[in-house]
Amino acid sequence: MMWKSTGLVILACMAAVISCGQDAKQLNVMIIAVDTLRPDHLGCYGYRRDTSPNIDRFAGRGVLCENAMSPAPWTLPAFATVFTSLYPTQHGASAVKTRMRSSFPTLATILRERGYVTGAIINAPALKPETGVDRGFDYYHMTPLHRRDADGTTRDALEWIDSTGDRPFFVFVHYFDPHLSYSPPPPYDTLFDPNYQGRLRDSFDIDEDGFSRIRGTLFEEMQALTATDWNHIVSLYDGEIAFTDKAVGDIFEGLHARNLRDNTLVVFLSDHGEEFYEHGGFEHGHSLYNELIWVPLMFSLPGVLPQGARLAHRVRLLDVLPTILDILGIDLEPHFEGVSLRPLLDETGTPTRHQDCLLPPDVAFAEAILHGTEMKSVTTYPLKLIHHMATGEEMLFGLEDDPEEMRNLIDREPEVVSRLKETLFKTLFDMSDTWYIELAGGGEAHTVDLEITAEKGLMIGTLNPYALFAPDGGLLDPGEVLYSKASGSVLRIDGLNLRGIVTLAFKVDLPQIPIEFDFKIDGRSAGSHTYLGNSLTSPVEMPFIVKRARGRVKSEARPPGTPAPPYFLVWYNEGKFRGDTTTKLDEETRKELKALGYIQ
Repeated sequence: MMWKSTGLVILACMAAVISCGQDAKQLNVMIIAVDTLRPDHLGCYGYRRDTSPNIDRFAGRGVLCENAMSPAPWTLPAFATVFTSLYPTQHGASAVKTRMRSSFPTLATILRERGYVTGAIINAPALKPETGVDRGFDYYHMTPLHRRDADGTTRDALEWIDSTGDRPFFVFVHYFDPHLSYSPPPPYDTLFDPNYQGRLRDSFDIDEDGFSRIRGTLFEEMQALTATDWNHIVSLYDGEIAFTDKAVGDIFEGLHARNLRDNTLVVFLSDHGEEFYEHGGFEHGHSLYNELIWVPLMFSLPGVLPQGARLAHRVRLLDVLPTILDILGIDLEPHFEGVSLRPLLDETGTPTRHQDCLLPPDVAFAEAILHGTEMKSVTTYPLKLIHHMATGEEMLFGLEDDPEEMRNLIDREPEVVSRLKETLFKTLFDMSDTWYIELAGGGEAHTVDLEITAEKGLMIGTLNPYALFAPDGGLLDPGEVLYSKASGSVLRIDGLNLRGIVTLAFKVDLPQIPIEFDFKIDGRSAGSHTYLGNSLTSPVEMPFIVKRARGRVKSEARPPGTPAPPYFLVWYNEGKFRGDTTTKLDEETRKELKALGYIQ
């Protein structure tokens, strides 16, 4: 356990409080979320500017998590993870035109079933009801983009709380002000850079055409900006934080005035950060560097959680939902990927991982790129691997010595890269629909050829990602035997000298497309040595086509039994969570997302 004491008294644990008569199940729950908020721009995380006096005081009344990680670098997938304790690939809300699946409960549905009134005050078009994140909320209130600022959000949240009567409530209060545009009201617009006279004037004040209109020009000019210009941009961002901090302070005062502070569990967090050209980019959604996925996270419940404590242990937004339910005394769902942080928060132990969780509590996985091609990252502190899915490019960082992620160690630590890449790919294959082919030689030397094709008429699927695994689960270097067609629709293994066992895993981006398989052993058709799914039936002919709709190769794990070698064993694992993830955007939403640069 790693703590940094602030000298404040750590109060009694939950058991002692309950023995004094407080019923944890009747606690209210408030999540305060400030969109696009970097921890290193808050005083309680060491920032030099006085941007956050109210948030800093709140941190002194609870537990501040110094190393909290988001699963995604933009709003929708990150908040969907907060509400579900699932990764973006699992909950489905991972791109602009996607929605959260409905085959699992959310924090709001769980609490509503237990008598809570549930409400949300929302200001981001990426969280509109058509994305599915409104599921379980009795009240879900949105206004058009930039029509409600931070103080209006506080006002509306407190008015809703007043309407709930004596019933326990769960409220999600979402502040959007630090997000582009950076246009804080006076005096916050000049609070941190009052004498600026440079080239930037209204570039960050979004008009009807929005940020998409100026986005290209801004990016072209970024390299020409002076240190003075950058200071002005950051000062406007900091002004938005200071303005929001005032509103956050008002909501804390509102709880106190209503005698709700002592029986309301308050969680303060953000969905992602913001880049100011640290790695050659601006804003968010485009990378998995820490300036985008390191987020503030704090928990406060007077008399139950310690006050003024700082938790250095690495935690995740994935863990917020299980932690809330644990503090409330509600049993955790077995499908949660996150863990309860309560043992860390009240210093009674370490988190307990459910046996079906894909990753241990100290490993953070991130994905769901908004701008550009998809990336995945896995962090096992102090090491972090970022993998570009389209190109295979990789970056390895040692965060302890290089917290700003400037030195790529990919060529210096091959064993570390192999281990982290194995973790990343196993997680990726286990969390959603994946094809597997086991090739076995049986101890005798055989030459194996394999071709997999995902093309049907005008439908052309992409077979990516893919990887070869050894029997112990370790990644194998495919060398020159495994390669993909330029279009990504064909995978081939030519002339593999096989004695033991290897497993090929791959995904296809169009699940409904028929997949054609063609296998050879020692130059001859392998039809009689090929077995499909749990039934271990053999195809009638070679090559053969499998359509997923038939469910012919569906299985929960590797099929039982081992055929006589040499053999090809083919099976398909469906992800736990099913359901459509596509959604249609109305015209207003399209305009708002375009104004933010989310779509063109």
